[in-house]
Amino acid sequence: MSDVGHHVREPREFFNDLYHRFLLSPKPSMKAMCLQAMAIVYGRCHEEIGPFNDTAFMVRKLEECENRTERDRLLQFIDKLLHNRHNVKLFLDTNGVRVLVDLVTLAHLHTQRAYVPLQTSSLEASPDQQRDTEKEWYYGNKDKERDGPYSFGEMKELWKESTIHQKTRCWAQGMEGWRPLEQIPQLKWQLMAQGMSLMNESDMATLILNIFIRMCEFYPSRDAENAIVRPLPRAKRLLSEPNALPHIVQLLLTFDPSLVERVTKLLNIILEDNPQLPRAFSTGVFFFILMYTGSNILPIAKFLKYTHMKQSFRPDEQQSSDIMQRSILGQLLPEAMVCFLENHGSVKFSETFLGEFDNPEAIWNGEMRRMMIEKIAAHIADFTPRLQSNTRATYQYCAMPVVRYKQLEDELFCNIYYLRHLCDTLRFPDWPIKKPVALLKDVLEEWKKEVDKKPPEMSVDQAYDALGLKTGVGGHEENVVRKAYFKLAQKYHPDKNPDGRDRFEAVNKAYEFLCSKNAKRTEGPDPVRIVLLLQDPVHSLPEICRCTAAVQVCGVSDVDQDHSAGDWR
Repeated sequence: MSDVGHHVREPREFFNDLYHRFLLSPKPSMKAMCLQAMAIVYGRCHEEIGPFNDTAFMVRKLEECENRTERDRLLQFIDKLLHNRHNVKLFLDTNGVRVLVDLVTLAHLHTQRAYVPLQTSSLEASPDQQRDTEKEWYYGNKDKERDGPYSFGEMKELWKESTIHQKTRCWAQGMEGWRPLEQIPQLKWQLMAQGMSLMNESDMATLILNIFIRMCEFYPSRDAENAIVRPLPRAKRLLSEPNALPHIVQLLLTFDPSLVERVTKLLNIILEDNPQLPRAFSTGVFFFILMYTGSNILPIAKFLKYTHMKQSFRPDEQQSSDIMQRSILGQLLPEAMVCFLENHGSVKFSETFLGEFDNPEAIWNGEMRRMMIEKIAAHIADFTPRLQSNTRATYQYCAMPVVRYKQLEDELFCNIYYLRHLCDTLRFPDWPIKKPVALLKDVLEEWKKEVDKKPPEMSVDQAYDALGLKTGVGGHEENVVRKAYFKLAQKYHPDKNPDGRDRFEAVNKAYEFLCSKNAKRTEGPDPVRIVLLLQDPVHSLPEICRCTAAVQVCGVSDVDQDHSAGDWR
């Protein structure tokens, strides 16, 4: 049957006959066979056949069908229909995006895919065990009262016991309201559907993502003269809405290489010139995308390059550099890696991110990547298991404390260089300095800050005391601090406790302090940092002296006078 499209003489007439047979047949198996043939013929001859004006009807059939085989054949047929631009318009008119988004979330239920475990000291439950422990579901009983919450596994048992049926109204977080079980995709396809599926959940999600990508490519964000198109093309606008974009982003948590690559490609297309771009971080996309352990990360690097400096987030640290203030990646990656992405582009960043580097511009290795992933995983640990129980759950963004890398504890980063490596002329004798004048200025500025450094306003013990944690016990783990903060913040939040504002602000200040560099800071200037700052001008001055004008602009003569006066000793 795969060669039918090449040999049929009258494809339009044959296609119409197949469609007529599909409409008349009451048997799901015959309907599925007709759909398979229609997909082949239309896929090969869609230009000759022309637009299919019943596209909206096929979308409605997909939404209403309860047979897995018919569902998959309908999806394959709709995929072929959307090779025609006119059919894409009809598909968008009938709210087809919502129907496909409902189906794409089922990928979270596919647990048979290859799983790459992280190196961690904690014991983790299997996916099946996790799915049974997350209680997300409610249903309305005979007395019109709400029963729940129940886990997905418990909902299956209730279905087997006939406690709930297809007309039972159910609800879980992420749904707009109570709906009959037969209208909730996860419950319909997992509890009441008949027939054998032709695709697993991941393959189905891959097909749907390909459809979304093709639709967006039909309607680009820029015209032939590279001018931005306004209003935003409808396909991208619909995929950017709160009932679609978060669920597409959360497919990154499947960690399936094929899905991650397609999701990233789709996000690159959707967010191009999109007014919603500054709020993309609130979906958790930067957390999820950096947790990926695969090696096909070039699309990810392109996404990070385009988006990381365009997010309207509130930085946690007020003392960090300008780029760390403006980049959403500042809380996750070392400053050097953020600068490397900006200065060298996505291709070189990908190579560095996957490799082992120890040079003046990048200190990064597999151990640091693993630690970053584990920190992010701990931060979102309360959310990821929920997707196994409720595929429509949506992530509620919570800012993450800055990741501290022990490999960088003794490093001093200034401008775009690690000064210890830059001053190591034996290992890096001819390392190029791109902007020596700017480097010297930044070194002098950093030196002034270090000399004038004062002790932090709050001590670690005071911060622990504000959070209700014991003092004098050698510190607390980050997860303990985080739980204590969340508990007190919820208790004293002004929206819930009008008299708790002062306490809430004190708790918030203590938590921000413990998550900041100030908690690690020494009392006053750090001699090691000062030595590094004084070594660097010796390294960078020869570069600067090649340009007399640059020397005069930078005021190196003043530096020489200070040095001769003994201020640098």
